[in-house]
Amino acid sequence: MDHIPSPRELTVAARACVFMAYAAGLAGVAAGTIVLRDGELAFAVILWTITFAVGAVLMGVSLLIRAVSGLSAQVLRMESDVQVLRTDRARQNGGGRPEPDRDPWLRH
Repeated sequence: MDHIPSPRELTVAARACVFMAYAAGLAGVAAGTIVLRDGELAFAVILWTITFAVGAVLMGVSLLIRAVSGLSAQVLRMESDVQVLRTDRARQNGGGRPEPDRDPWLRH
C-alpha cells in the first residue's frame, strides 16, 4: 500500500458510506414499491430485505472507518508528542536536535 489515508480522508470515506447506505435504502424502497404495484409481493419483500441488508452493511463499514479514523488521529497526536519529548530530552542532554531520519518511536 503506497498511500496511508489521513484521518480527514477516512472521515470523508465514512460519510460517503453513509450516503450510499441512504441511496441504497431509497432505491430499494422505490424498486420494491414499483414491484409491489405490479402484484409481486414476495419479490418486493425480497428487494426490501436485500436493500436493508446492504444499507446495514454500509452503515457498519462507516462505523468501522470512523473508528479507524479516530485511532489514526490519536496515533498522529501521540507521534507529535513523542517527537516533542525527544527534542526536549536531547536539549537536556546537551545534544541539540535529535536526528530527523530516526523513528520517533525509537524502533530500529
